[in-house]
Amino acid sequence: MATDSPLVHRTVRTGGVLLAVAAVQFVSVVLWVESRTPGFSWSHTNLLALGGASGVWAYVVDASLAVGGALAAVGLLFGWTAFDELPSRGLGILILFAGSLATVGVGALLAAGSHVPASAVSAAVYVAVLATGLGLLVVSRAMHLHGRWRVSSGYTFLSGLVVLGAVVLHLARLSFTLGVGGIELLAVGAAVLWALVEGLHLTVLHRFAPGLPVKVAAA
Repeated sequence: MATDSPLVHRTVRTGGVLLAVAAVQFVSVVLWVESRTPGFSWSHTNLLALGGASGVWAYVVDASLAVGGALAAVGLLFGWTAFDELPSRGLGILILFAGSLATVGVGALLAAGSHVPASAVSAAVYVAVLATGLGLLVVSRAMHLHGRWRVSSGYTFLSGLVVLGAVVLHLARLSFTLGVGGIELLAVGAAVLWALVEGLHLTVLHRFAPGLPVKVAAA
């Protein structure tokens, strides 16, 4: 075993599985509901319109958002020890955790429909997206062990830039050829893809196990 890739706690694998499941279930639900929504366009239709519409499918999307956020939050708590012991680890995971909880809030507020003001939904969406983008930037600074992370640090940093960049484009009303829905899809896609990729990555890291010989490097 490489000396620059120390073992991680066994709960890290569980955290990785939860992150990956959060991503897969959300993508699966969105694709399923989109296929049953006449007139839906990925470039011109707001993704949250699927959850804000009336009907049973909207509630399915709302539930998927809430479940995905909850799974991601728990997954982060289980997997945080895999990151390097640096101040950026705790801060980055805390921000990502806040973004996950905000995602739960988005699902819950959308499900409430007209019982809550539209501004509350918008605020929850901005918190979720901004926290996710910023959290990825910060946590990438706690991914330096070459044997464990390799390209993950750069990928995580780039994912955070894409998420925040999409927010800037949205606020500046610069959609270019992507359309309003395309800009939103860019931000959501980058965040969901990171959860899937790095979630699966966490599941294959070498873990502590009873009876496993551990080589201690010479001082």
